[in-house]
Amino acid sequence: MTRDRPRHGRTAHLDPYAGPRPAAPPSPRALAVLATLPVATVAAASLPVAAAFVLALSVGVVAGATLWRRYPAVVDRALPVPGGDSAVGPGER
Repeated sequence: MTRDRPRHGRTAHLDPYAGPRPAAPPSPRALAVLATLPVATVAAASLPVAAAFVLALSVGVVAGATLWRRYPAVVDRALPVPGGDSAVGPGER
């Protein structure tokens, strides 16, 4: 005769959220697809940030080159060369 209760005397509560046990583990392809989902999500979310960074970098490079062509001596005054050796002569400042 089988017992209706477990041996320890407490009521056995089954997990209501547990599904049936799978017959076999998932395939390697399914595991690879599931593993790429978070990576794809982060990549898609960071695309606008990367595009904005590239645009800001491009605008900064163009603006910097334009300012340097217009005012080349300003760069020497703003960023002094160590040792005082500058491409601009003392009379040109």
